[in-house]
Amino acid sequence: MLRQATIAALSAVIAVSLAGPSGLAHAEGETAADTMAADVAATAAKQFDQWIIMQQSSNMYDNGGKLFLATQPTTEKNGVTFVAARSLGRSLGLRISYFSATKEYEFIEAATGMRIRFKLNSSTYTMNGAKASAGAAVYVKNGTLMVPLRSFVAPFKFTLSVNRNLKQIVLTRSGSIVVQPPAPVPINEAPKAAFTTDKTEYYVGEPIRFTDLSTDDKGIVKAEWTNSKDVFFTSGEQTISLKVTDKEGLTSVATRTITIRNEVMYTKEQYDLRFTPVGDKFAIQSANVLKLPVHTYEIEETGQQTLIRANSPETIGEEGVYYSDTVSGNVRFLIHNQNNRTSPVRIYIVATNENADGTPVTITTGKIGIGGPSTYVSATGKMALARYLESSPQGNTIVLPAGESRTTLAPVSDAVLATGKVITAHADLYASSAVRLSVIVVDADKDPIASMPLLPALPWDEKHARGTFEHGDRSITISEPLGATASRMVLGDQTYDKYQQGYDALSGFAQQNSGNYGVNYKLVLQRVQPNTLIALNARGGHYGGAFLVNGKLTYMTNANILSNAGEAGVLYRTGNTEETVTIEFSPASGSNLPINMLFLPLN
Repeated sequence: MLRQATIAALSAVIAVSLAGPSGLAHAEGETAADTMAADVAATAAKQFDQWIIMQQSSNMYDNGGKLFLATQPTTEKNGVTFVAARSLGRSLGLRISYFSATKEYEFIEAATGMRIRFKLNSSTYTMNGAKASAGAAVYVKNGTLMVPLRSFVAPFKFTLSVNRNLKQIVLTRSGSIVVQPPAPVPINEAPKAAFTTDKTEYYVGEPIRFTDLSTDDKGIVKAEWTNSKDVFFTSGEQTISLKVTDKEGLTSVATRTITIRNEVMYTKEQYDLRFTPVGDKFAIQSANVLKLPVHTYEIEETGQQTLIRANSPETIGEEGVYYSDTVSGNVRFLIHNQNNRTSPVRIYIVATNENADGTPVTITTGKIGIGGPSTYVSATGKMALARYLESSPQGNTIVLPAGESRTTLAPVSDAVLATGKVITAHADLYASSAVRLSVIVVDADKDPIASMPLLPALPWDEKHARGTFEHGDRSITISEPLGATASRMVLGDQTYDKYQQGYDALSGFAQQNSGNYGVNYKLVLQRVQPNTLIALNARGGHYGGAFLVNGKLTYMTNANILSNAGEAGVLYRTGNTEETVTIEFSPASGSNLPINMLFLPLN
């Protein structure tokens, strides 16, 4: 056995500074909250503490020079020395705990409050909650947790010395240990609810602004307002309250009373026109809309754009070819289907090169917007259109040799359509020459190309438009002033906005695209007057869509849909000068046409 004097002499000669994190060990099979404790006596008289660890051995010597055996020998792996952390930790007087739920080991020095925690197979650990590198991953060997020695002792202020001749590692800690009282546990303070209004007195119909001033030491997780209306349309006193709750469930309530005077700033109708947020809706007199004068317009159909509507049958009841036609150039698909089969399905767009002269066809994908799968029909229509309007052309290209078939517009078929779910897709492509494009439906686990020759061509359901339609883009420019007096535009009605005419290539029937679903509109309103509200009124029933207004996406509506002709949604308001306003949209699938666009003066 080594004498303490020998230990001191060795450490003085070969001291090497320690730098790095630490690691600990514990038996893997221990139960949750298994705790082994030993008290550490802090002594101001002692000049240093020392422990000796023998390399490649289970022998260790404590601070008094007494031999004790570790449960596993000290081991070196890839230049890192591992020790039995539980054995060394006990000798150092550390309190040791194991947490089976997280497989973590904790070592605490009572005198200093230092707390380190290791996780099995992890190369990181924490020191008083701060994450650090352990230098290597801790592991269990024969029931003993082995940890990197340097990482284990560094947080407890030990330096490390090595005598390679004697195969000894000496741990030294200079100075005395000052016992610190345990850190006080922070006491959670209740939140303090507080708010203010911009004034204490308001006119009837005057906007009210609330500012939440509530505070809490740990953070407020819930704020509940009572009677915090943005405006009141009756005079008298109004009491508003705010209840706040912090992370630990403590609450606080603040109240404030304001006075609504008898004088009127805005009526309910005036207020709604001025202050309803863009994308939200307000009530309107349905009959009065029809009394407004209508702006007539000319439709410009520029460029080549083929539209294929393939949602008939709209309800998927069987596998089959839902539409097919030979086209070229710019092609847009509008797909809107609900799966009524007991098995999930996919919808594929398959391109087939039937050119007898062997000419290959190059197909390039453009803009794509997918809505769903979802239970709600109007939601899929709105989201598909919103995503399409904001998308950029994908630009994916395939070269299709003559006689071959391949799937294209992959995002459409990526969606698995479960029973009862609805999907809507707006999807563009460009074909360099004539190519057959087929919309097919097969069970989700089937190969579409292998299945296609066996699929029946399904008949038109005689309810929903299906077919090929030309002039799929419409541009409307209005140069006359809009908004000086209340007026409207009518879209998707057949009288002012004629429906597309086309054909069903499978049945041979002529087809009419009632509502012009899938047609892209671009409205250029060159002279919208100052302080004009542009709003949307659904005349055919409910409507939920999306619009690009001066390049900014606006939902109709933000929270839901226009439910009936007695509601209008805010699209845009001009400022104090005349403006040009550009609006792009397509009639939304799952919604009803026609729609009226309203121009209402605010002054």
